[in-house]
This record gives sequence, C-alpha cells and structure tokens, in this order.
Amino acid sequence: MTMENRIRRILLEEPARDYPMARRVLSRLPGVPVTVIPRREVLRPPDRRRTSWLADSKTTLLLAVQKGPFRRPCPGTPDYLCCGYQVLQTALGCPMDCTYCILQSYVNVPAVTLFVNVEDLLQELEQDWNASPGKVWRLGTGEFGDSLALDDLAGLHAALIPFFAQRPGAALEIKSKWRQLEHLLPLGPNPQVIFAWSLNPEEVVRGEERFTASLKDRLQAAVQAAAAGFRLAFHFDPIIYFPGWEEAYGRTVALLGEAVGSADIAWISLGALRFLAPQRSLILERFPASGIAVQEMVRAPDGKLRYFIGLRQELYGRLQEQVAAAAPGALVYLCMESPRVWDAVFGFHPQDDDLARRLDARVKG
Repeated sequence: MTMENRIRRILLEEPARDYPMARRVLSRLPGVPVTVIPRREVLRPPDRRRTSWLADSKTTLLLAVQKGPFRRPCPGTPDYLCCGYQVLQTALGCPMDCTYCILQSYVNVPAVTLFVNVEDLLQELEQDWNASPGKVWRLGTGEFGDSLALDDLAGLHAALIPFFAQRPGAALEIKSKWRQLEHLLPLGPNPQVIFAWSLNPEEVVRGEERFTASLKDRLQAAVQAAAAGFRLAFHFDPIIYFPGWEEAYGRTVALLGEAVGSADIAWISLGALRFLAPQRSLILERFPASGIAVQEMVRAPDGKLRYFIGLRQELYGRLQEQVAAAAPGALVYLCMESPRVWDAVFGFHPQDDDLARRLDARVKG
C-alpha cells in the first residue's frame, strides 16, 4: 500500500491550480473527487468534535499556496536547549495517524495540506543564502508533516535535493516514518542531503504509530539511502516508557547498528514523550487502546506534559549507552531538554549556541 492510496478527497485552492505540483498530483489521482475552493481560509473544521473530524482529515488532501515564508525557526521553548534547526513548512498535517502526534492539537484545517508553490520556496532559499553566504544552514521538511509519506505523489524532494548538491554550507534533512524513497535514490550521491527516520521498537510502531512503515522497513530504507550516497540521521523521539522498554529499545538500537555504520550517520537525537496538556483528553478519546495518556506525567515549564525528570534521565542514560555501543562515535544529543537533564545524562550541558555549532560542524562533514 502507498500513502497516496489513502487519499479519498482533494480540495484545490483556486490560486494553486496552475502550479506544476498541483497538476502532477491531480494527474496521478484521476479517480479522486476534486473540489475547488477560492482560498483555504474559507475552510473550517466541521461542526463536530475534533476527535471525529481528525480521522477524516487524514484522507483529505488540500493543495494550497504558501503565502508566508517557507523557512521558519524550529518552535523551541524557553528553559529547554534548542539545536537551532530551521523548518521548511512545505506541508501541514500527515496521512499517518500516530497517537502522540502534536499536530492533532493545533491543526485547524480538516485536511493534509501540501503547499504547491515550490518555485517560490527555491527562490526564498536562494535569496536567504545570497544574503548570508557564510552561514551554515540546517533545514528540514519533516516538522509539520512527514517528508516522504506523499513525496512520490508530489515530487517535492526531486526539486530540493539537486538544489542542495552544490552548497557545502547547507544540509537538507528529510525526516520520515515511511519507507518509499526509490524515486529519490538516483539523485545521489549527495552528502548535503540527510535522510532521517524516527525510530521506536516494533511494539510502539504497531501500537502507537498507525499507517507508518515497520521498523524493519525504515532501516531497510536507510540502507538504501546510504548505498546511494546520502547521509543518515535517526531520532528516537518520542521515547515511550512501557514495561520492558529497556530490552525493547536495546533490540531496536542493535538493529540500527547492524544495518548502518557510524560513518554514515550525521547525528542521532533522543527525546522523551511530551505533548500539550489539553492533548491528553484527545488521545484518550481518539485512541482508547493506547496507554500513553494514562501514564504519570508532570506539567513542565513549557506547558507540555512530560515524564518525571528521574524517569527521563533513566530513559536517556540507558539509550545513550546502547547507542554508544551500537554506533560508536555517532553524535548523540537530546531534543528539547533542560540543562539539568543534560548534566545527568552526559555530565555537561551545551552553553549558548554550542549544540547548534556542533551540529553545524556535521553539515560540513
């Protein structure tokens, strides 16, 4: 099954209809009903509870024009160390349906949105780079939607990957839980492009990450990307506590180490489960079989519910040991964690922009 087979309805914003990406999508989904709307602002979620329309939104595709900037700083929060990542908002929403996905808390459009004006994106990047020629750029397309889920349909990264080939001061991270990347492999080798996968034990994949690729398939896709001359990254995020977690994550990390070598890995991040406080009731209602929302958590300074600090330190400490054994020499960092937790896990915490500088250095090899 491909992700595009999940699309049951297309909403076409009038200003988007003549863009090449829109024409490509429509030509590849000829049997899917299309409704033309004047602009996406007219869309409002149905007059139903969020829990009921969210499921329908996963099978509705909106083709729209991005009117604001594509490049945005990663939405970090005070009191937690941020890596200085830059997000390319090329999509909003995802056809996958992970129980913990933070997007379900604040996406107000009842559809998965693809922004079709790729030409404006490339022009924006060109202008930014020309304005700051010595700056290191770490950019990613997987913050507001899965990078690969609909990429073969839309063709976004086929345009982006060659754009990064001659820019040694920039890296494009293509982050995903999907497996389909064969259409992009002929564009390698390209060390400025980093294919990244979110990893979890198969127990978590089956129970909490609906419609995603299996752990085995994600790692096989990583093997393909490395063989084609791309670099890799992995994100154990969110790390989820459950009985037997240590053994399960140990098996997962071991499979990672068996699949790829440390030399191919740009970085690995660790981040424990967290979500906005109002999302707890949403998870309980949408996914009653999931146990993640009934676990003991505390409201942190950023307003998100997090595991107690002692448990987070235990999770990170054990995974850091497992990763060091399976992928020796790989750069491992914590995503959106406090200096106190960094000190407990690594014996130090990055000062000022030190974390960003360490990751920037990996961009240049």
